[in-house]
Amino acid sequence: MPVNPPVHCLENGLSGVMKFFANSHINRIYVHSGLQSFAFNGGAVFSYVYLLKAGIATPIVFLIIASVILLRLVFRQALLPIVQRFGLRNGLIFGTLIDASSFLLLGHVNGPGLWLYAYMALSSLGTAFYWTCYHAAVTRLGDAEHRGAQVSAREAIFALTGVVGPLFGGFMLTVFGPVYAFAATTVIYGMAALPLFAVPPMAIEPQARLSRQARNFAAGLTFSDGLVAAAVNFGWRIVLFQTLGESFNNYGGALAIAGLVGAVMGLIGGRLIDVGHHKRSVQIGLGLMALTVLAEATGFATPWMAVAANMLGAVAGPIYMSSIMPPLYGVGQNSACAFRFNVAAENGFDCGAGFGALIAAVLVWLGAGYFWLIMIGLVGCLGVHLMLRNKDKHGVPVVA
Repeated sequence: MPVNPPVHCLENGLSGVMKFFANSHINRIYVHSGLQSFAFNGGAVFSYVYLLKAGIATPIVFLIIASVILLRLVFRQALLPIVQRFGLRNGLIFGTLIDASSFLLLGHVNGPGLWLYAYMALSSLGTAFYWTCYHAAVTRLGDAEHRGAQVSAREAIFALTGVVGPLFGGFMLTVFGPVYAFAATTVIYGMAALPLFAVPPMAIEPQARLSRQARNFAAGLTFSDGLVAAAVNFGWRIVLFQTLGESFNNYGGALAIAGLVGAVMGLIGGRLIDVGHHKRSVQIGLGLMALTVLAEATGFATPWMAVAANMLGAVAGPIYMSSIMPPLYGVGQNSACAFRFNVAAENGFDCGAGFGALIAAVLVWLGAGYFWLIMIGLVGCLGVHLMLRNKDKHGVPVVA
């Protein structure tokens, strides 16, 4: 089989890069993502571990997580009429600003009470709008031929900010305290709204109807992913924080080391998809994520093993996300309404993550240990595998 000379490979690579950056709307979305993810890694990753430091018992923290997630199902009912009236871009801006403002309240939480309940409500409202509108915007504005690269570029952005953000957040919390630390998060997060004003409004078709198959695919895939998130995101961060002595600096440093590893891996999975190796990328991503779950479940009690498992998660995370998000975005882009499709997807994720957090609360309350809590992620990996295998085998009718 003939092989292109190196100069042709370079030309082809540069051509692909130029085509990738030709989408100015996606570029603006990802400038926003850089600021948002820095705020997330410098503030939001500390939110629930901060509640532990504020004296709230671990089972109650998991109940708080579940409540915030499941409350989004209620707030999301208001999404469609508001977004139809004001446009998808403005819904995303609204979600950004509301979620940003929630951190002003978090800094005042010192236990159960009004500050905590207000934070929970505002965070739930903001994230219900933000993530639904964000994924719908990326679905609408992304390029089918560069879908994998665009998703993996976002994961690389998340990983890069995951190096500096946790160090910044740990330093601010340790030196200046929660009020100033989370106020800084609010300012940076609020700045992330600025690039969005240059994104088109993106009107929503009022009469569009999703096919049952597309809706079920969106909800089923994301429900399984929500179970994974409940274990390796929410649950694991609490476990890691406790293993590292409930030190903000130790916790931030462990996340920063993992982010440095994950930054390199963020571009690999999407490239496999764009050159036609989607099935291989799914197998690699799910395999690594399952291995991460096992490593976290068996190594959480020892600090060095917990840090090593966290680094493995940083390798698995970008490849895992780069393998499941492109097919989800692809089906959504070809569906009758990308926004309604992502409403179904976010509802599925919240059901899975909320259910997983509730199980975690019960397990911790019963004293079952963190092993079983983290193993919830394996159930999620199996569900993702079955959903994607079914799509590859049978196809999903994506137009109503």
